[in-house]
Amino acid sequence: MRPKQLKAKDLRAFAVVPIRALKDPRITPATFRVLAAFCSYADHMGRTFVSQARVGQDVGLSQSGVSWHVVRLRKFGYMTHCKPFYKDQKSTSNRIVYDPQVKLEETIRSRLTPKQQIQLGEAEAMLKQEGNTRLTGINTWSELDLLVYMEKFECLARDFFTAAIADGWVIKHEKLRRGAAMLANQAIELLSAPYSDEEAAA
Repeated sequence: MRPKQLKAKDLRAFAVVPIRALKDPRITPATFRVLAAFCSYADHMGRTFVSQARVGQDVGLSQSGVSWHVVRLRKFGYMTHCKPFYKDQKSTSNRIVYDPQVKLEETIRSRLTPKQQIQLGEAEAMLKQEGNTRLTGINTWSELDLLVYMEKFECLARDFFTAAIADGWVIKHEKLRRGAAMLANQAIELLSAPYSDEEAAA
């Protein structure tokens, strides 16, 4: 029997929301909640490819209900379309508009701190890798095993950080999440593919 895959915990702790939305009389409380939910998935450039169905689960709305609010947010200038994160991406990529005067993504990227640019680059590399996996398909037991081991290691790393926090050590939730994912990726890179019967007999 193959081991059950572990579901990653939701470690989102905050959302960076355009402050102008608080003073905009056109933004109802429900629309603001949808905006905040999208913002909670956004990267340093305000981009996200989270699905409307997922946002609906967060705020207690149907996909069509979220879509209605998204249309309003686009109309009022709080959300816009952006380039897909990877080839054949199924969900729509959106960008939260924090500064209406800034139109180009290159300009937004150039305004990030060096640390934010490094974090963004790491996240983009991981997304491209995941996208290539979805595109080519996972069709070997060894690849499936690696995903299971990666999830197991990431859960162990999170447990380690959680225990350290309980002992008084301090680590931000975002660093905890990224650290666990980074360590899991590094651990998987150390593994070699298992020998097939033919290779073992050679």
